[in-house]
Amino acid sequence: MNSLQGAIGGVLDRIDHIETRFVRSEPLTSRLISGAEPFEPFGAAYDRAVVASAGSKFAAPPEAAAPAQFATRLDSGAVPAATSTAARTGQIGGFGSMPVPDDLQVFGNGRIPRDQLQPIAQSGHRLAAPAAAAWDRLVDAAASDGLEMRITDSYRSYENQVDLANRKGLYKNGGLAATPGKSNHGWGLAVDADVRDPAALSWMRANAPRFGFVEAVPREPWHWEYRPQDGQG
Repeated sequence: MNSLQGAIGGVLDRIDHIETRFVRSEPLTSRLISGAEPFEPFGAAYDRAVVASAGSKFAAPPEAAAPAQFATRLDSGAVPAATSTAARTGQIGGFGSMPVPDDLQVFGNGRIPRDQLQPIAQSGHRLAAPAAAAWDRLVDAAASDGLEMRITDSYRSYENQVDLANRKGLYKNGGLAATPGKSNHGWGLAVDADVRDPAALSWMRANAPRFGFVEAVPREPWHWEYRPQDGQG
């Protein structure tokens, strides 16, 4: 009888240990996004930035052919205007499917091994190699204009996409997330830029196409994709 009671007591002790570890463990969402800054909802602050960006010192002059907040800067060191529709008109969205390099497609969206992605200057973030190099050049250019260009998200694993869709809802349903497995973050070809500062948003709209990044999703001014064929990079 004593041995039976001892065995039962041991089982209960192990269950209690497991429950204690589970309760104290790190939440699932924070594990999924470890190594990157948390994705945050962008609401009124971004709405104000969109409205105010045209008045930023980085906006193009009124006589520019394209709308001021979208025009490409052509000052010293800038690449001459490209023939792409995006560069000429400040197109937002409507670029079609992302042309994904073969060396990324073999892994699948959101399943790219860490060593196949390149870290950028901002700690904790990685992108596909060409996008990473282009983004770092963009950050350097922004810094020369007195702006610290930061991102809140870069490559997003499939699990991270599922988590985001659960928390933020799908874009097609009025939410903020792409269908898991279809996000261009899952190819390492998209960033969410912190453009709550109107000057930062205006700078991105004026300059990002020079580095191959375009404003790819209507009503998401923070979402920029590396599409050099549509920008000027």
